[in-house]
Amino acid sequence: MLGLSNILGKETIVGIDIGSRWMKVAFTESAGQGCWKVSNVAIVATPEGGVRDGNVIDKPAVATALRELLRNAKLGHATGAVAAISGAGVIVRHAKMPRISEVALRKSIRYEATKYISCSVDDSIVEFEILGPSPGEPDKMDVTLVAAPNEMVNSRIETIELAGLEAVSIDVEAFALQRVLLECASSRAHENETLAILDIGSVKTDVNIVANGQFALTRNIPIAGDHFTNALKIAKKCEWQVAEELKKQVDMSALLRSDADPESVALAKSVQPVLDELLREVRRSTNYYHTQISERALLIPGVEDPREVTRLVVTGGSGLLSGIDKYMSARLGSPVETWNVFDSQSLISDSLSSEFVAANHSVLALCVSLALKECAVAPIVSKPATKTKLEIVAEPEESLAEAA
Repeated sequence: MLGLSNILGKETIVGIDIGSRWMKVAFTESAGQGCWKVSNVAIVATPEGGVRDGNVIDKPAVATALRELLRNAKLGHATGAVAAISGAGVIVRHAKMPRISEVALRKSIRYEATKYISCSVDDSIVEFEILGPSPGEPDKMDVTLVAAPNEMVNSRIETIELAGLEAVSIDVEAFALQRVLLECASSRAHENETLAILDIGSVKTDVNIVANGQFALTRNIPIAGDHFTNALKIAKKCEWQVAEELKKQVDMSALLRSDADPESVALAKSVQPVLDELLREVRRSTNYYHTQISERALLIPGVEDPREVTRLVVTGGSGLLSGIDKYMSARLGSPVETWNVFDSQSLISDSLSSEFVAANHSVLALCVSLALKECAVAPIVSKPATKTKLEIVAEPEESLAEAA
C-alpha cells in the first residue's frame, strides 16, 4: 500500500534514536521564522538483546519494534529516517591537510585517514568535511574526519530499511546534540563558552566538549544508568525492575541537604559510589582537554584561543536522575545544568503534554535533533557540518600528493 507521502509526493523524514534500552522517534516541521514544530514523538522499549555496543544485533526484532513505534507516533506514512551512532568505535579527528579539491580528497581520504585514526580503516566507513582554509596557512585546509565501524553503520541502515524506511542520513550523536543545543537553546550564550555535554544513557556516557561553538573532542565512558540500577539492586537486594522503579525515587541532592530524610539519603548513597566514579572519568576527560589546549596539541578549526571548560550540560535518559545536576556541580565545582531541549523559543511543542515533556525531555533530545537535521530549509548549523550519510568510498585510494 502506498504511504500518504507517496500519494501527495512529499517525503516525511523522522529522527530515530535506536538505544540499548529504548528507541525514540520524532517528527518536526517548519513553523516559519526560524522555528520548528515538534509534531509527533514516541518511545518504545528496545527488544532485549537487540542492540549491543552500538550495533543492532537482532535486526528483524528491532525493525518490528520500530514499525510499532512509528504507528504509536502516528507516523506509519513516514518514508525516510535520520539515525545516529556513537561509542568507543566512532572516532572523530580534526586535521590539517594540503589544500585540494573535495573530489581529490574523496579519492585519497581512506589513505590519509590512516595518519590520524588508530582503528582499522579497512573495517571502517570513513567520511570527512572540509571546513575551510587553515587560518594563516593558505596552502592548507581544516578537515574533520569521522571513522565508524562498518557493522555499526550498516546495522542501522539495514534495520531502518527492514522497517520500510529509507536511511536518509547517519549522523554522529556528538554533532547532532551540539547542533540542537547551540541553535535551539533559549540563550545563545553557549556559543561563547567551552561546554562539556554529558549524554548519560543506559549503558554508556558520552562526554562531548564544544569550544566556542566548535566540536573539540568526544570520549566514551562505560558507566551510565544501568550501573545506577545495579547499585540499587545490590543495596536493596531486590529484582532489576524493582530497582528501576526505585531509581525514580532517588534524589542526589539529598546528600547536600542537612534536613533530608534518612530514606532519601540512603537511596542516594546507594547510587553515590557509581556516580562518583563517573564523575572521576568526566574530570579526567576535561583535564585531558585542558592539557591538550595548554600544549596546543588539540586542533579546533576556527578557534584560535580555546578556553577551559566552564559549564557542563547533562542530557540523555539517565540525566533525568533527580538532583544529579546539583550533586555534580557540588562535586566538580563547576556549573551543571540538566538540558531540556524543549525549553526553547525555536521549538514549538504545544502538541505534547507538559507531563510527558517533563518526564522525557532528556530522553528525546537526540531524536528531536535528528528530525531537525533534514526538515530545516537551511542547515541548522554550518559548523561542524557533517555529511548527509556515512558511505563506503569505492574509488581507488591515492596519496594526497598523487591526488593533487
